Amino acid sequence: MTTAIIAASLQDSVDRYARSLIVPSRLLALHPRKAGSAGDAAALAPAIALGVISAFEGFVEDFFATALYLRGQNLAQIAKKTKLNNPDIKVFEQLVGKDFTATTPKIGVGFSIDVWYPPAPESGNRKWIPVELDWKHAVADGQGWMQVRHCLTHGLTSGWRSEVWPGPLQAEFRPAAAVLNPMKSGKHSLVLHGAITCARIYRGAAVHLANLVAGQLDETLSWSKLPDFPMYKTSLEEYRAANGLNEDGTISPTVAVAD
Repeated sequence: MTTAIIAASLQDSVDRYARSLIVPSRLLALHPRKAGSAGDAAALAPAIALGVISAFEGFVEDFFATALYLRGQNLAQIAKKTKLNNPDIKVFEQLVGKDFTATTPKIGVGFSIDVWYPPAPESGNRKWIPVELDWKHAVADGQGWMQVRHCLTHGLTSGWRSEVWPGPLQAEFRPAAAVLNPMKSGKHSLVLHGAITCARIYRGAAVHLANLVAGQLDETLSWSKLPDFPMYKTSLEEYRAANGLNEDGTISPTVAVAD
C-alpha cells in the first residue's frame, strides 16, 4: 500500500505516468526480437511486465486522488478512497464508475487494443497470434497479468523460462496461466510477446479511463509523452510473411512451425 500524491493537475499525473514507463519501454528496445532462444534477453520480459504494472498502480493512485481533489473532496476523504492494494484495471474501473458516475455508460465504448494472444494448446501452433481485444476481455486479461505480477514479486516464478505458475488465492481471479503460453508438463512461459501484451493492455486501459474522467471534469489530456509498446519490430505484413501466418492468424500449411 502506498500514499497517493495529489498532482497540480490531471496532466501532471499523466506526465508522471509517462515518465514511469520510460524504463520498461527502453527494456523492450533492448530485446533482439529474433527467432530462437533469447538467452539472457529472456529476462527482459518479466522486467517489462513488472515495470508496466507498477507504473499503472502508481498512476491509478495519483490520478484518482487528483481527480477527487479537483472535485472538491477534502484530504481525509481522498486518503480513505485511495488506500488501494495493487489496483488492476477492474479496480480502476470500479473507482471511476463510483465517483464519476456520468462515465459509467461510456466505459468500454469504442475501446479496442491490438495485442498478442498465446496459441491454444490443441492448435499445434506455437506462435503467439495478433488479436484485437474489446474492453471486457482486456479487463479480464488485466486480472491475469496482475496474477503474473504476484507470482513474480513473491518469488513463486522467475518469468524468464518455462515454469509452473501457481493459481490465485481467490477463485474468481483469472490465473496467470490463462494469459501465458502453454508448454509441456503443465508449465507456461511469459516471453516478450506476453510482456508486450501486458504493457499494451494496461497502457490502453489507463488512457481510456483517464480520458473519461478528464472529460467529466471538462479537461483534455495529452498523451504525447506516453511511451509506446509496438507489437512489431517492422510491420504486421512483414511479420505475417516471415512467420507464415494468414490474415486470420492461422498458420499457412506450407510453412513449418519453429520450435
